[in-house]
Amino acid sequence: MELTRCQKILLALLAGMLLAFSVLMTVFRTHPGVLFEGSLLKIEEREDQIVYSGRVRGGPVNVAVSWPTNFEADVEFIIGDRVHDTCRVEYPLEPVQTERGYPVNGIRVTKNGEPVFRGGYDPEDEFGWFDASGEFIFPLDIWGYTAADPWNGFEVTPAMAARFAFGPDTAAHGEPALFALAVFLTVLLAARIVFWKSLFRFEHRWARDPDPSEGYASLERLGWIVAAVIIAGIYIAAITAIY
Repeated sequence: MELTRCQKILLALLAGMLLAFSVLMTVFRTHPGVLFEGSLLKIEEREDQIVYSGRVRGGPVNVAVSWPTNFEADVEFIIGDRVHDTCRVEYPLEPVQTERGYPVNGIRVTKNGEPVFRGGYDPEDEFGWFDASGEFIFPLDIWGYTAADPWNGFEVTPAMAARFAFGPDTAAHGEPALFALAVFLTVLLAARIVFWKSLFRFEHRWARDPDPSEGYASLERLGWIVAAVIIAGIYIAAITAIY
């Protein structure tokens, strides 16, 4: 089967995309980080602390966690020259009987030496926050950043401090399901490029001597190019997504 120059170029581009994005996907998935305000912080384990660092909303972010005692964790947040807070998370303290009918361990959080929270906390539940009387509290962080000032109104909250103190879940760039879709579409398009005449004849098998016109062939080539661009977009979305 003789391939045209256009077919060879598009097949080479598809193969190059598959190879390049596969390498990027592998690298990204093997370097997890911690999701913080829409970006990933890399993790560095030191002798006496764990440091999470990176760039978020255009500025440097550094979160260092240390454990002065078995029941305390110090979490230091440094965000550019705007935020420098040190929180101490004390856990577990005396249990708190919750309105849900079961007790949870008590927790106390201070920020820069000032108490900011005392109540109950269940580290196995993202929403397991209770005040000192056992009433449920919804740990929602809302702040109004703008394009001119992306850290406008930002505050380090008790939930934020506790998340790092207890060891945050990790994530990585690259969504496997979306990447698999891009690979499937790549193979499908490659097959279409190679066997397009056979597919045309099969689709028009009831016609006498079916053969595509030059106009049809031009539209087919345009369709390949458009499909290749769309697939490239899916690859980019797959490797940039945080999953």
